[in-house]
Parts: sequence; structure tokens; C-alpha cells
Amino acid sequence: MNPSAITRILTDCSWRAQRHLLRFAWNGHRTVRAFERRMKEGKPFFPAFLMLSITNQCNLKCRGCWVSQTTPARQLTLEQMQGIIDTAAKYKSRFFGILGGEPLFHPDLLTLFWRNPGAYFQLYTNGTMFDAKLAGELAKLGNVTPLISIEGLETESRRRRGRDDVFARSLAGLDAAVKAGLFTGVTASINMKNFDELVSREYLDFLVGKGVHYIWYFIYRPCGPDPDCANALDRAHVLELRRFLVEQRRTAKLLILDAYWDADGRAQCPGAMGLSHHIAPNGAVEFCPIMQAAGGFLDETASNLEAIFQQETLLGNLRKFSTSQGRDCMVIHSPHELLDTLKSNGAQDSSGRDGFFRELEERTPAFCHDVPGGEIPEQSAAYRFGKRNYFFGFGAYG
Repeated sequence: MNPSAITRILTDCSWRAQRHLLRFAWNGHRTVRAFERRMKEGKPFFPAFLMLSITNQCNLKCRGCWVSQTTPARQLTLEQMQGIIDTAAKYKSRFFGILGGEPLFHPDLLTLFWRNPGAYFQLYTNGTMFDAKLAGELAKLGNVTPLISIEGLETESRRRRGRDDVFARSLAGLDAAVKAGLFTGVTASINMKNFDELVSREYLDFLVGKGVHYIWYFIYRPCGPDPDCANALDRAHVLELRRFLVEQRRTAKLLILDAYWDADGRAQCPGAMGLSHHIAPNGAVEFCPIMQAAGGFLDETASNLEAIFQQETLLGNLRKFSTSQGRDCMVIHSPHELLDTLKSNGAQDSSGRDGFFRELEERTPAFCHDVPGGEIPEQSAAYRFGKRNYFFGFGAYG
């Protein structure tokens, strides 16, 4: 890891943002250790982290998006979100990814952040609604890190997002976050069309120049009613992406994150390990954001969340099924077998468009990110230590 990546956080971010980031690092360590103990000792299951898609409302209609917008919008209530956070606290889980749609449409979002100063939130946003006023509010809090989605430079952003102004508006949101002293990240879903411009040192240096502190690389997962499967990465590009991450982590002046590989370069799935699960805007408790099927739905205050995780069988059976299929994404790699598993467990389509099962049936199995025999271990000692001892330290695939 380039020490400059840490130095920039210390010099750019406000003291409040730094304080909450350090608290998150310590609490995250305790969260993972508590999760490991529960798994090892066979105690009641609860994931280490939760991803909450709080609304299906959005101002964009991006190609390959799995979120179906409705009128009126579906959204988790403030009572449900608070119930989730209160329940998670019992299991030392204090980190929450906040997704949409576009989560900034939710009227109670800031109230949720203010009510929970001991929690840490990663806010996934397209950045087009992220302005100086919002950045100032988040700066007062310190417990939110904005993660702004940039899916390509101007031409690719226009194609993917379906609008001409998205790239410029996302950059303006990014500028607002940086100027407010927030710990600011950028995310990208890497596909064939944006690969060359986003998987490059020039792009990383561009982000550093904009004041970005970390980037989270995702692999494009073709899902939803318009999956654009031809845009998915092939084996050669996945290997190139992995090699790029490993090499750039040593010298880039920002943190480079992923959740696909362990320290030895073996493919991983956070859902399969039970590390993280997802809650949809309609209250569906799902395996992951793109797995739009559920065996249980939240009640009005999320008081049944523990029961869904610990008594309902679908999630546990999906974890077993996923590990039996190798180390890949079962939605992409084994869609037909997955469909059989969902049906045999009485799962309900939770997509909001009543089309997820049909989409699985029509899918052609495809390559994802598991490359047996082609593993590329981490070169950075800091990242190896972090993945071995902090994030992927448990043998959940064993």
C-alpha cells in the first residue's frame, strides 16, 4: 500500500470524518471477530454487515440495472430501518451499505444518520443529487462515507445512464463531498465497454487529482429485464482486472477495494460466507442485491429480522448451495440450478416486476470471476494482512 493513500486521508478529511472512520475500523474488527465466533460455535446466525436498498426510486434508468421502479415508490420506513440497526447492534454489527434506486430520494435518510451516530454508513449514490448543502450536513455527522458511482467517462456514461449530463453532475457531487472533508469514494461496475478507460492508472490518477480517497471496483453482473449480457467480462478481462488491482494497490495514492478475492487470489462471495446479506425496499430479506428472491419479509418495525435469519431456511440453503457450486456467483454461473433451489425452498419473487424467476430460466450460464489455477495473490503486505485477518479471515467455504 502506498503510504500516500493514508496521508491523503489524514490531510484531506475533517477530524470528525477521521474519528468516525477510526471507530468504524475498530468496530468492524469486533464485528468480524464476533461473526467468526458465532460461525465457529454454531450460535444463532446474523451477518456481519447488511446492505439496505432503502428505495426503488431513481432519477436514472441505467442499462443492466436490476431495480424496478414503481409508482408510488417502494421504500423501507424509518421504523423498519431503525429496527434493522437496533437488531444488528445486538450482534455488534454497526456497518450498513445504503443503496437504492437512488437513496437520496428517501425523505428520512438524514434522520436515520443523525439517530445513529454509533453506526457507520456507506452511501451508494449516482452523485447527481449530491450538492454542497447535503455534503455540509454529512460533514456535521462524520459517520457517512459517500461512494459515488461513475460508470464510465463521458461517452460511456451517456450510453450506460441514458442521459447527457450524468458524468458532469456526478463529478460535481464528487467535488462537493471532497470539499466538505468527507471520506469520499468512487465505485465502478467494470464491463467490456468501460474496461479500458476505468481499469487504468490514468483513471486512478484522475481520481486522486479530484481528491478521491478510495475506489471500489465491482464486476458487472448482467441482471434485470435488460441485462446486456454481451457486456459482461470474459475470463481474460477478469484476470487482467485482478492483476491490475494487485499491482496498483502497491503504488496508487488511493485505497483500492474489492470483495471478490481473498489474500491468495481465490474467488469469494460475501453472501456465500454469510458475511453480508441484503434487504430490499419492499422489506424482502435477500441473499444479495441481485438475488431478487426471498423467504421472509420484514414486518412494520423489522422486529422479525432475527427470526428470518435464524428460523427461515432459504438463506441458509442458498449459502450451502452457493458453496457447492464452487466459488463463483451462482446467479451468473448456475442460474438454472439456482432456480430449482429457489423453487424447492418456496422462495418468492421479490423483484417487484414478477420476472426474476423467468429471467433465471432464460439465462445462459456464463463466466463470472472464479479462475481455478489462475489465482493471483495479493502483493501488498497491508492488503494481504487485511484480507487474511480482517475481512476474509474465516473458513466459511470450508
